[in-house]
Amino acid sequence: MIKMKNISGFKVKSNFELKDADEKTGIVTGYASIFGNEDSDKDIVMPGAFSKTLSERGPESAKSRIKHLWQHDSWQPIAIPKVLKEDERGLYFESQFGKDQFSQDKLQQHIDGIITEMSIGYNIIKAEENFDSDGKYLNQRLIELKLWEYSSVTWGANSLTEIISAKGEKSDILSNLKRRLEALNKGLKNGKYTDESCELFEAEICKIASIIQSLELKEPGAYPTPETIEPTKYLESILLTLKNF
Repeated sequence: MIKMKNISGFKVKSNFELKDADEKTGIVTGYASIFGNEDSDKDIVMPGAFSKTLSERGPESAKSRIKHLWQHDSWQPIAIPKVLKEDERGLYFESQFGKDQFSQDKLQQHIDGIITEMSIGYNIIKAEENFDSDGKYLNQRLIELKLWEYSSVTWGANSLTEIISAKGEKSDILSNLKRRLEALNKGLKNGKYTDESCELFEAEICKIASIIQSLELKEPGAYPTPETIEPTKYLESILLTLKNF
């Protein structure tokens, strides 16, 4: 039995292959996602899942908006996507690392083999759920995705929660969350928005929502989502939750 559904929540997923890091050119290549492989969430990224988002947001589109980030942090881009395309294996990328010291340090970690894993941040636009004859859930085929970013990560994981949790105790996660909230709040108060900054705000709000949900500061479903509340009020509700924690 097959069930189609559309989903908008921000997710991250690791299903990758890092191929090469060149010290001379500063270019790292690999696969940010592999097709046809069922992961621990029972999700399968299908060929063609990125075709629309690449045409609209990829390096060769009119407005290149897909970013190469460090640890899924919207405020820490480390490289410029030069090539991002689907082939028979998956989503292939070539990224030119920045010349600033932070980006160069991360490039060296790739070269030294310290960082060897990649992960993508995306919205599900269209998916197909599969069930057996008894109605038992089998897996989900991801047919169309909106890609926000791909990240160099310490550990590949199937959710932002697991990646952040690996960094330390809950107090450390809250500190990271507050830093991201302050940066986002500052950007929103600036009042000068481009299409790109609005999309970055949306992506960051969705990520913050994922972190909040992972900390179980409220019961699942009790927390408002970016789709149901305007950004400024959403930030206020997050800050109120943190004060009560």
